[in-house]
Amino acid sequence: MKKLFSVLLAIILIFSLAACSGGNTSSGENASSQPPVPSSTSSSAPSETPDSSETPDADVSASQPETSGEEVKILVAYFSWSGNTQQMAEIIAQQTGADLFEIVTVTPYTDDYNELLDIARQEQSDGARPELNAQVENWDSYDTVFIGYPNWWSDAPMAVYTFLESYDFTGKTLIPFNTSASGGFGRSLTGIEESAAGATILEGLDLTEGGLGDAQSRVTAWLDSLDLNG
Repeated sequence: MKKLFSVLLAIILIFSLAACSGGNTSSGENASSQPPVPSSTSSSAPSETPDSSETPDADVSASQPETSGEEVKILVAYFSWSGNTQQMAEIIAQQTGADLFEIVTVTPYTDDYNELLDIARQEQSDGARPELNAQVENWDSYDTVFIGYPNWWSDAPMAVYTFLESYDFTGKTLIPFNTSASGGFGRSLTGIEESAAGATILEGLDLTEGGLGDAQSRVTAWLDSLDLNG
């Protein structure tokens, strides 16, 4: 009987050991067959906030040039009878990037020089203000205005005063230029100051007919001395 009990106990131990061994093997296989965590799962985890300079919006913003306000606009207004003043006006406009405006009267002046002298003298005597055929568009947008004219009897043509008195020059910079046989600005600078009240008037340039041949370099040197770009 005792021998039978020992045999039964041995059999029970064998089955117990087999069961324990089988459980451990199953547990190990399950661990090794576990699929890896998908990459999408790892990428969805929170990460460090990227530096703002690396974001697309920041790159676009950084690449934009800084602006210092609106660009200074320049107008070159001129009255020309023979074409000499027009020549100067076009050189100034070319070198400054300015807009051109020709001062033209409703009633054209004669082509006869001697007759013109009589008309000019009479207009000065009368303090005439000849009517002009056009107005400057967007006047308020201009910061600097060049005003050009020939010397008629030591003064500007009266049409130039019509132009000046048609606009508000408050806060604007006014720069005269002039062509003549020999008289330069004459007394016109005084008249311009009175007719363009509120303007800051800079040093002008006058060229005689003999100096027009060197107009390009003369105008360039003059503009450089004005330092319009600050």
